Amino acid sequence: MKLVLISPSEKKDTEIPFLLNMFEQGLPTYHVRKTKYSTRQLQNFLSEIPEKYHKRIVIHTHHELAMKFNLKGGYISRSHKKKKFRLWLRMKWFKFKKSNLQVSATIRHTENLLENEFNYDHVFLSPVFDSLSGNFQAGFSEYNIKSALQNTKYKVIARGGVSVDKIQKAHELGFDGVAFYTSIWKTKNPVQEFLKVKEKFAELNFPME
Repeated sequence: MKLVLISPSEKKDTEIPFLLNMFEQGLPTYHVRKTKYSTRQLQNFLSEIPEKYHKRIVIHTHHELAMKFNLKGGYISRSHKKKKFRLWLRMKWFKFKKSNLQVSATIRHTENLLENEFNYDHVFLSPVFDSLSGNFQAGFSEYNIKSALQNTKYKVIARGGVSVDKIQKAHELGFDGVAFYTSIWKTKNPVQEFLKVKEKFAELNFPME
C-alpha cells in the first residue's frame, strides 16, 4: 500500500531534520508542496536533503528541478490542469526526459476517476475523510468511492482527513494508498506520529510502497 507524506506549505526550520529521520525510518514518498517558493528557494530546499533520498521526493512546482535532482516525480496542480494543452506537453516532456518519472495529480470528483484524459501514475482523491482540523467534511459517500475505485484505471490514494486509524478503512474502501499531512505535521513530534503509521502498516501486513 502506498504511503505518502505531504510537506507543510510554509517554511519550518524543523522540517528537514524531522524529514531525514522519517526517511531513515522508511518513509517511501515525500511530496514537497511549496507553492510560494521561487525556483531558487526550492532548489536550496532540495539541496539540503542528501542525494540518496532524492528518489523518494515528488515536487509540486518548478518541475524542471525533478530532472536536475533526479527526483521521484512531479505533481500536476489545479492551475496546471486549467491549461490542458500545456499540461499535455508538460507530461510528454516529463516522460521523454525521464521515462520512469512518476506523474500524479488530485481528483475531486469520483466521476473523473472514470475518465482517461491523462496517463497519471497515480492520483489522489480528496477529501475522503472529515478534516482533522474541522475545516471540511468528507466529499464522498462510501458507495460512490467503492464503485469508482472498482472501475478506474488509476491507482488512487486517499487524501484529506487521513490519520493512523483511517488506514484500514481506506484499504477496505479499495484505495491503493494513503496520504498524510495534518496528523503528522500538526503534532509536537512528527517522527513519533510517523512511527505509529509505520507500526499500523506492519500490524495490517501492508508493505510501505
